[in-house]
Amino acid sequence: MKQSLLRTPGMVPVLATFAFCISGLALLLPASPAWVSAGGANATGAGLVTAVLMAATVATQVLVVQKALDRFGWAATLTAGSLFMGLPSPLQAISSDLWLVLLSSALRGVGFGILTVCCSTALTLLVPSNQRGRAVGYYGLAAAIPQLLFTPLSPWIAQTLGFRFVLCAGVIAALGAPFAWRLGSLVDSMNKDDAATVQTGAMTQVVGGSVLPIIWPALLTLTLATAAGGALMTFASEIAQDASAASLALLVMMAVAVPTRLYGGTLTDRWGTRITMAPVLALNAAGVAALGFASISGSALDLMLAALLTGTGYGFLQSVTMVRALSDAPASKTTAASVAWNANYDLGTGLGGIALGALASGFGFANAWWIWAAAMMAAALLLGIRDFKR
Repeated sequence: MKQSLLRTPGMVPVLATFAFCISGLALLLPASPAWVSAGGANATGAGLVTAVLMAATVATQVLVVQKALDRFGWAATLTAGSLFMGLPSPLQAISSDLWLVLLSSALRGVGFGILTVCCSTALTLLVPSNQRGRAVGYYGLAAAIPQLLFTPLSPWIAQTLGFRFVLCAGVIAALGAPFAWRLGSLVDSMNKDDAATVQTGAMTQVVGGSVLPIIWPALLTLTLATAAGGALMTFASEIAQDASAASLALLVMMAVAVPTRLYGGTLTDRWGTRITMAPVLALNAAGVAALGFASISGSALDLMLAALLTGTGYGFLQSVTMVRALSDAPASKTTAASVAWNANYDLGTGLGGIALGALASGFGFANAWWIWAAAMMAAALLLGIRDFKR
């Protein structure tokens, strides 16, 4: 069964395209905020880098992708997404001025928005529904493995070889363009009537809100979890004792996110999502609270434990919430649910950077982590009671 899933036409191009995309994201997500901080920006400015990247991503997902697919087709749109994601990265190496990094981040966000929506939507078009959980697990691995390799290395490479080397290396995302073209060509060649039925009105259903009241539990959980992960990736260098400790914390977070993303997707094929989502969100909240204590103690061991708990929720909940959003939504709104899930994933990552940065500027990092942990725990209780009653 596992081999047949990977042999599904288009499955390998989906995974390869997304893996190259996430590789570029993983390298720059910690490096870009640290680069502007080295240039004199405060925590709010550093958080703004991630926020702008994700704001451009969400805007592209909701406002641009459907129009691009209708006008240019899947192959051209996906290829453009790979190039937008990778080619603007070296612009940041010119200067640590905040405006230039924000401009580059916005351009990269356009590419990221295209790739996230198109790749996840292609997954739903290509894979049978009874294998969707395992397919989501593989899709999660395509994201988790590059994050495992490159996110922890980013602070260390910046310290050893310089920020400019890391920023230029972000062009790796553009290497996914050949796979993106192959995937897009495959979707373009599918029955046009079927493809049109799936795509028509998807963005309207998201913007208009018709799908949101149905899948909001998954989206709320996802937003809170990815905000915690995005905040740790953005501010690891700020709360760790040195670059080595920051790299190790990110390594721990991403290392545990790999199996939990895969297992989380596989588990939902057996038990569904309602029995696991709220408890894991509560566990994630405990990890975020532990980050607050680690930022005070300065202990590397405390930071690693916090990263372990945070990474468990970060990985597991991505797969679980994606499956839940797709399963809760009616068949006619599957693509709309995919768009909404991706938008909230990126919204959460950006929110983690800007919200934690703003809170840290006003109250310190420890209180910022604790405030976010309280919000996560409250949501876990709300959703747990709701799912139990149903």
